[in-house]
Amino acid sequence: MCKPAHILLLAACLLLCSTPLRAQDRLLGVFQSPKGAGVTAMLDTAGGWETNILTLRTDLYGILTGRTRTPGVFFCYTHDYYFFSYEWDDWALLLHAGAGGMLGYAHDFEKGFFSSFDRELTHPMGGVAAVTGSAGLRADFSRRLTLDVSLTAAPGIHLRTDPITGALILSFYRSGVFHAYYPQVNLLYRF
Repeated sequence: MCKPAHILLLAACLLLCSTPLRAQDRLLGVFQSPKGAGVTAMLDTAGGWETNILTLRTDLYGILTGRTRTPGVFFCYTHDYYFFSYEWDDWALLLHAGAGGMLGYAHDFEKGFFSSFDRELTHPMGGVAAVTGSAGLRADFSRRLTLDVSLTAAPGIHLRTDPITGALILSFYRSGVFHAYYPQVNLLYRF
């Protein structure tokens, strides 16, 4: 049986190998955020003023607060444009922003974080489809090591099954908006 994590991993591999995403500069590294952890690939275009950012990450909503034991998984893609750059002798600073999409399988935001009555998450995990908007600051050091700090908003939908009735429930994916202010840090190495 194919699990959502297997499907997302296969989609990430297919996208990395596809012709439109072949790039002049390739950066690969780790993703870290209060949202989760994972791997990121940044593929700069031949012109140098655009980049494709692919991230496969876990979703830690509810894990760190002890409300659930089950992490989610996400595959995110954004196409960002560099709109400002400043270069020194051995490092460069770039501002970027863009849009893309996100697919995953995770919990959604639920009230009750500080409530003694509602400590555990009551809604089951479900599929997530969202559009993304990101903005970030990228620092290239010695042209090999790159540090990228960004913020991403992901408004979308959350589809889950009600555990009691078995009915499908479609709702707005609130975590994508409520957690947009969580910083994301990528530490990348240029190949």
